[in-house]
Amino acid sequence: MRFIRTTAVLAFLALLVGVPAFAVTPTNTLVIADAIDDLLTLDPGEVGEVAGVLTTQQIYEPLITFNQQDPSEIVGVLAESWTVSEDGRTITFTMRPNAVFASGNPVTAYDAEYSLRRVVQMQSRSAFIITQFGIDEDNVEEAIRATDASTLVITASDTYAPSFLLYCLSSYVGGIVDSELVKQHEVDGDYGNAWLKSENSAGSGPYVLTRWDPNQSILMTRNENYWGEAPGVERLVIQHMPESATQRLALERGDIDIANKLGPDDFASIENNSDITILDGVSGTIYYMGLNVRNENLAHPEVVEALKYLVDYEGIAENIGRGTLAIHQTLVPAGFLGAIDYTPYSLDVKRARALLDEAGVGNFTLDTVVWNVPPYTEFAQAVQATMAQAGVTLNLEVVDGGQWLDRYRNASLDIWVGLWGPDYPDPHSNAKAFSVNAKDAPDGSNGLADRFGWDAGPLSPLAMEAVREQDTVKRGEMYEELQRVHTDTSPFLFMFQEVRRVAIRSNVHGLVLGLTFADDSYGGVTKE
Repeated sequence: MRFIRTTAVLAFLALLVGVPAFAVTPTNTLVIADAIDDLLTLDPGEVGEVAGVLTTQQIYEPLITFNQQDPSEIVGVLAESWTVSEDGRTITFTMRPNAVFASGNPVTAYDAEYSLRRVVQMQSRSAFIITQFGIDEDNVEEAIRATDASTLVITASDTYAPSFLLYCLSSYVGGIVDSELVKQHEVDGDYGNAWLKSENSAGSGPYVLTRWDPNQSILMTRNENYWGEAPGVERLVIQHMPESATQRLALERGDIDIANKLGPDDFASIENNSDITILDGVSGTIYYMGLNVRNENLAHPEVVEALKYLVDYEGIAENIGRGTLAIHQTLVPAGFLGAIDYTPYSLDVKRARALLDEAGVGNFTLDTVVWNVPPYTEFAQAVQATMAQAGVTLNLEVVDGGQWLDRYRNASLDIWVGLWGPDYPDPHSNAKAFSVNAKDAPDGSNGLADRFGWDAGPLSPLAMEAVREQDTVKRGEMYEELQRVHTDTSPFLFMFQEVRRVAIRSNVHGLVLGLTFADDSYGGVTKE
């Protein structure tokens, strides 16, 4: 299996870029190994999966972004500058005059207007990042408008923390498309979605989409009209290779350049290999289990609490994570505003059994949906073993990435083993997802609380108060208060925060590791 998978990479390169199937990757091609079977679309207006975000981040650019080393520093990309109104509701952007799309068309405020409006008008599943500001189909033309080719004005329906809207616009859904090109491919009012979904791209980023073979590979080639510093390699290939041991073997042989999914054993085996460099970075990704309280057993708060005492957090971190995981039991990632060190749970089978007895619940079984790639399978098997000690049987349903996401989005499960990567480096990205019910969301959208059938009670309006708070210190204190109660009462079993580690060939330079949700940057990568 390992040999088949690694040689498949070279066969793919031979087919597409004309290199011999027995050769290592050429210097003009960067090959990244990852799990990409969760990928559903490459339209930046509806993308949301890890692989999709990773890909579109290389193709499309937002108005603004943030410094990965210091997220508090917001920097312009397609916007050269911006001003915020005194009430914090209106932001006026001045576009960068020299930016152009891959087509050669200039990037204008009208393109930004079209791009952000289409997210709302398509009602895509990623639209909540924009609609949460009270922007909807009825008012979007007034709320997002270009006053001329150089000026874009965005007005929220309410006052929010000063940086919040900017962080949201820096996310993947803020990618600006070439409106002139996309409009040529609109069909039946789909805003060019069918055209952008899988076969084409219309961005201003360093790369353009060339080919996507679902569950196999993605090929991007250099944008020859890129307005910034020219990309260091001509081609990017993201190869589906979910097994960590297979990635390591391919990396050691030079069949791939970057391994995104290595396990602890693999890092240990390559640490003295001079041909490989290990990069460490900060990650906002949190691993958790979502408990569907529609299940008659999980509807008991005592049962939910009991399950939190049936995870061997330390054992998993030490024996499975081994340097790639940190125990984390709250909804805000370490490093974000309002983050706290609150870890009240540890493995305690006796206490868990007492809570189950208090709820009047005997032994029972829970269907548990797990992605068939590490570390999810390892997490689930470890938790399965400890929960069994208290009479709770986890029926592990190990599925591919597409089924894993479908079951999660349809809530057709008892437990989901997964991850959450913030959409932007602000605590509201997580607070809204895990604690705001639709009745309190400005756009009426369902978050994870609704998805798992949980009424967050007073925590829901508290989260919305926090995002509107203008005083940063007070805002942080509000998130601290919210998290302690949330950890103790919610049906979310937070376990770990990822400690980011990526292995690359030593002749690869310039990789920038992202902070949130697969926003690594390959535009500045070079190969010797």
